[in-house]
Amino acid sequence: MRAIIVTHPTPKDIKKIFPLKDSDYIIAVDQAVLSLYKQRIKIDLAVGDFDSLQNHGILTNLNVVRLNPVKDVTDTHQALVEASKLNADELYLIGGIGGERIEHFMVHTMFFNEFPEMIIKDDHSTIYLLDKGVHEISNNNHYVSIFAYPRAKVSLTGFKYDLTEYLLTTYDPLCISNELNEHKGFVEVFEGKALVVISKKS
Repeated sequence: MRAIIVTHPTPKDIKKIFPLKDSDYIIAVDQAVLSLYKQRIKIDLAVGDFDSLQNHGILTNLNVVRLNPVKDVTDTHQALVEASKLNADELYLIGGIGGERIEHFMVHTMFFNEFPEMIIKDDHSTIYLLDKGVHEISNNNHYVSIFAYPRAKVSLTGFKYDLTEYLLTTYDPLCISNELNEHKGFVEVFEGKALVVISKKS
């Protein structure tokens, strides 16, 4: 089973970028409820204070975790907590990249510390965490950026700009917007963890 959390800003056609399965457990965060309703995607659980949802009537007959607007966690964080209770095989956060409230996206990248298995995805980007080991990255129609989380010793092979056992630290932008030479490349993490951001070329 996959746990899939959908949050704002929500992709306009989720099924196009992320094929859904009947076995998926889908959690809608706050105003994403309306977006999923319009896209005719089932909702297994709705989470939020719903201050951004104008029509609360669409919550009728849904399983709801309603949060107090005065709280110490974001709606999306609570949705991740709810998802962690499911013991799912995979955890996805759909949406939540960019938008008017850029501070929320910054916090979403911090959630990898608590939920390292999470994959964030929208129309243009995919973000995930790499632990120690060799990892293959495919598809050469994307930019590949790698950031320390918070530090990582990495090697890159098969890229336009390769590296050999380079110590990447928190504020080092060296590995931004790299590209694959062929259809696949490899990232080897020797120490620490690395955050990968794959973005479509325009």
